[in-house]
Amino acid sequence: MKRITHLAFAIIAICLITTATHAQSGNLKLRFRVPFPFTVENTTFAAGEYEVTQPERFVLALRNVEDQASAFKPVQPARSRKEADGRGRAIFHRYGTVYFLAAISDGSWQSTYDLRHSKKEERLTDKDPTPQLQVVGVLANGTVEGRM
Repeated sequence: MKRITHLAFAIIAICLITTATHAQSGNLKLRFRVPFPFTVENTTFAAGEYEVTQPERFVLALRNVEDQASAFKPVQPARSRKEADGRGRAIFHRYGTVYFLAAISDGSWQSTYDLRHSKKEERLTDKDPTPQLQVVGVLANGTVEGRM
């Protein structure tokens, strides 16, 4: 009887932990201003103010606040915890004057995600094996880090 009681408590605890983890997956909400046009996967977005939310696990919704243009993009957990430094930001890869959204973070490592490379970005890197990649960060407060 004691064994069944312990098993029941363990099952209840696992269910509560799973529910709490699932509920946390939709907590990401980040707003930032991007001063340049950029590409996410194969969609190009204009410069402007954007809001990022997480409607599902490993899916981000990116919405232009001004014209309401939006897209849902699959993501994966960040490969490096260095990207989560306590500051909400969007990370872009820059090749010349072309920008690609590479990562989103609300500052915590649990909500730091890498986006897939677009076909256009892959073509750029295939064309020139040593392209001049620069990493540019846009903080939630609008500050741009790195060279534009």
